[in-house]
Amino acid sequence: MAPRPALGRPGLPLSTPLARSGPSSRRTVRPLRCRSPRGDGLMGAGGRRMPVRSARLLLLPLLPCLLLLAPGTRGAPGCPVPIRGCKCSGERPKGLSGGAHNPARRRVVCGGGDLPEPPDPGLLPNGTITLLLSNNKITGLRNGSFLGLSLLEKLDLRSNVISTVQPGAFLGLGELKRLDLSNNRIGCLTSETFQGLPRLLRLNISGNIYSSLQPGVFDELPDLKIVDFGTEFLTCDCRLRWLLPWARNHSLQLSERTLCAYPSALHAHALSSLQESQLRCEGALELHTHYLIPSLRQVVFQGDRLPFQCSASYLGNDTQIHWYHNGAPMESDEQAGIVLAENLIHDCTFITSELTLSHIGVWASGEWECSVSTVQGNTSKKVEIVVLETSASYCPAERVTNNRGDFRWPRTLAGITAYQSCLQYPFTSVPLSGGAPGTRASRRCDRAGRWEPGDYSHCLYTNDITRVLYTFVLMPINASNALTLAHQLRVYTAEAASFSDMMDVVYVAQMIQKFLGYVDQIKELVEVMVDMASNLMLVDEHLLWLAQREDKACSGIVGALERIGGAALSPHAQHISVNSRNVALEAYLIKPHSYVGLTCTAFQRREVGVSGVQPSSPGQDVPLEPEALADQQLRFRCTTGRPNVSLSSFHIKNSVALASIQLPPSLFSTLPAALAPPVPPDCTLQLLVFRNGRLFRSHGNTSRPGTAEPSKRRGVATPVIFAGTSGCGVGNLTEPVAVSLRHWAEGTDPLAAWWNQDGPGGWSSEGCKLRFSQPNVSSLYCQHLGNVAVLMELSAFPREAGGSGAGLHPVVYPCTALLLLCLFSTIITYILNHSSIHVSRKGWHMLLNLCFHMAMTSAVFVGGVTLTNYQMVCQAGVAQSAAQVPSLSALTL
Repeated sequence: MAPRPALGRPGLPLSTPLARSGPSSRRTVRPLRCRSPRGDGLMGAGGRRMPVRSARLLLLPLLPCLLLLAPGTRGAPGCPVPIRGCKCSGERPKGLSGGAHNPARRRVVCGGGDLPEPPDPGLLPNGTITLLLSNNKITGLRNGSFLGLSLLEKLDLRSNVISTVQPGAFLGLGELKRLDLSNNRIGCLTSETFQGLPRLLRLNISGNIYSSLQPGVFDELPDLKIVDFGTEFLTCDCRLRWLLPWARNHSLQLSERTLCAYPSALHAHALSSLQESQLRCEGALELHTHYLIPSLRQVVFQGDRLPFQCSASYLGNDTQIHWYHNGAPMESDEQAGIVLAENLIHDCTFITSELTLSHIGVWASGEWECSVSTVQGNTSKKVEIVVLETSASYCPAERVTNNRGDFRWPRTLAGITAYQSCLQYPFTSVPLSGGAPGTRASRRCDRAGRWEPGDYSHCLYTNDITRVLYTFVLMPINASNALTLAHQLRVYTAEAASFSDMMDVVYVAQMIQKFLGYVDQIKELVEVMVDMASNLMLVDEHLLWLAQREDKACSGIVGALERIGGAALSPHAQHISVNSRNVALEAYLIKPHSYVGLTCTAFQRREVGVSGVQPSSPGQDVPLEPEALADQQLRFRCTTGRPNVSLSSFHIKNSVALASIQLPPSLFSTLPAALAPPVPPDCTLQLLVFRNGRLFRSHGNTSRPGTAEPSKRRGVATPVIFAGTSGCGVGNLTEPVAVSLRHWAEGTDPLAAWWNQDGPGGWSSEGCKLRFSQPNVSSLYCQHLGNVAVLMELSAFPREAGGSGAGLHPVVYPCTALLLLCLFSTIITYILNHSSIHVSRKGWHMLLNLCFHMAMTSAVFVGGVTLTNYQMVCQAGVAQSAAQVPSLSALTL
């Protein structure tokens, strides 16, 4: 007889459906029904019970069904959640204090990531009670987005970019009690939006873009107790009058944060404090949005094309837009060149109408009006059009493509400013410069008929990342939201290697400098700021150079990091240590009178078995490739006193030392006794290390006046290490600061230098001296604190904008060829006909030399002006110029 298999734990009732994991978890699984082979259970014929042995034999075919029904074999996923960026934990039931978390109740957090849509419910635990999806990039909710999470009680979707919520999006959430949809871009809300939420108690839909709520929007929420729906467009008029009696009849509490934005008489008033009589549609019509593009007087020529766009608040089906010309209503007339498009409604919040004059005639001169009409009244915007019949000085039509969009500038009369609408994102919840609803670019045609540089600052960026970073810069920052904004911004800088616009670096640098003002209140900002600076070091070097030239962005980042210690340290927080991939920070609050010296080594760990250096000869080893260390974090190891530290024989196992700095004990004893305070204050001592010199960008040559040979182009070949103080004075050092740096690039002619922030910024060797330099390590002394590095003539020096490789204007080349042809024709003519030309022999030689040197100067200039990286070409140009001096001197005499 075969052995009996173990039945395991007791199974579920036969009517329980099997839960499946994976993408197919939304399918409805029919209840599993298991029958005996004979179909009559365990009863024999005539209702008599069969023997036990026979019953056991009949149970054998049922074992697979029983095993499937056992709780331990069900396919529902548990913790951890198999979704990147999501965390799962147990949650204690409310009302039970002091007990352990209930493993059957799950809390799933997927906040602060890049989720474009809600996670598949089949990938979440069956016992999920709380689901937090805030601060992601979710754009919409489809029908049945959460189907299967029948036990969910709290759903947080705030601070996403949700613009559409399909009917039935919350079906299957019968136990949901709290729903947060605040700070999104939702404009359309109906009763079908909240289907499937019979037990919802709290609803937060504030911070969206709707201006009113239609009657019955909460009819599907019978248990709703508290709601918050305040927005920057909320209009408290007769369209919201239904809400106050409905709230009283259903015991609904309106949040005190639900404030009216319009009309101006009720601005900032809590809706719950108003009476029904105050909600009326009387007086002048006030719209939160109403603009006409173009809005200024337009001077055009006959035959030109001119588009108009009128946008306004959509208050209901009675909202219409009409066009008038000199008071007469306008309709589409293709023969007259008038094209009037149908009104478009966007997100139940905006209405737009477009009118295009395809062939402007003299009749089009006058006043064009866009009128918005509702049952409450009308309001309009007007613009004047001037049509020119005769020719005049004008700027030609021109197309300009930049990071703000594609603009086609029409032919414009001299002295007139032209405007172009930013059509790429006409409806967005992102506030624009100055808060103006009209989004236009402008460009002036000067009196001479030449285009001036255009103003595109009111247009959104075409690049998604740049547009979002620009949004961060416009947001107001305070102590309550600084940390949240910093975490959100860090998510975008994680992809810094893919930045394609210099403004990406500029905007992140501006935000880092803003966050510095809140470091003293929010210590957590230090780590986020260092992480963002570390991420920016992955940006292309050319973009960093452009950002430095545009707004000194790189210098701003370095300066902000240097001031972190002085802002963050206090008697209650006397030490800060932050590690990241490309930047490490260490700061101490010390007492100068008890300071005995400090030695710090910047290092990073490596995986066991991966060698950081390869010995080649005694005392020498090959430098570690930067790519091999790119994923390792930089760290500091500091000790008091002046111990001997060698980068080649670092004592921490499985680590590579990249830089070390030794601050002398006499660091704070440099002030004269007469100037020293009687009780020395606490002083902040801060150290920084940067993996490379990417953030140290100069406008011009890499070397600055003060270097040994400023004509040479050198690059940073080592990490950059910084030491500085704040809160106490440090004069000229009596003992130098000793620094050792490991090379990450090969080069020649090493030079010790420090970074001078004055002006455009640059490296200077003044006060720093190279002690010795080996193939992989250099040691140096400096007489002052600051950022220190070793410069070398690198084998592959980075190319800067406007440097080598930038071609001249195309006209230069044919003109130079024509000049050379004329000069050589002159030379040949003088040589062949010298006997017929009556000039002195001295004058004849002088003219030939002059023509020859002019030809050589032109050829060398055109061919070599862009080859500044090649030393021999530059030297040849200098020699040729010097050889021309005698000929010019003779001609002058």
